[in-house]
Amino acid sequence: MASLRTFSARLGLIAVFVAAFMQVFAPVTAASTGSTQYDLVYATAHSKLGDQWKERATGPNLFDCSGLVWYSFHQNDLQSFIGGYRSVAGYFNWFKQRGLVSKTNPQLGDLVVWGNNQHVGIYIGDGQAISTLVTKSGVSIHPVKGYLGIKFKAYLHTQITRPAS
Repeated sequence: MASLRTFSARLGLIAVFVAAFMQVFAPVTAASTGSTQYDLVYATAHSKLGDQWKERATGPNLFDCSGLVWYSFHQNDLQSFIGGYRSVAGYFNWFKQRGLVSKTNPQLGDLVVWGNNQHVGIYIGDGQAISTLVTKSGVSIHPVKGYLGIKFKAYLHTQITRPAS
């Protein structure tokens, strides 16, 4: 009988350690941090300001435009909101097939496409986007319209959670 109680006590102690371990190493999610999905994507992209452009680069320190988008969503396990693609045309077509493309009503965290699927960035509000430019500035914040020398094409509506307005 004593050995059964000892075994039960040890099993209970193991359960407590496993539960504590799971709490410490559980993935950080928007719900667990009190942040919205947009907050996580924005924080990731913003932390890369100044990182340089490199064709086909997906981070963590070099990016092309679609690579920054992919990295910012993937690092937060939100790639299902952008179709998991790694090209501007791939993103555009995925959103178009779902009826999530428009030229109006951008929301925080939506993707912005310029030209003939030449460039993509993340909408951050107030007519601004964050993207990786083929310039010395690399990852930077800039206006959606009238800045890149290529015409604004569309917003791709990601439908991620955003801060309450």
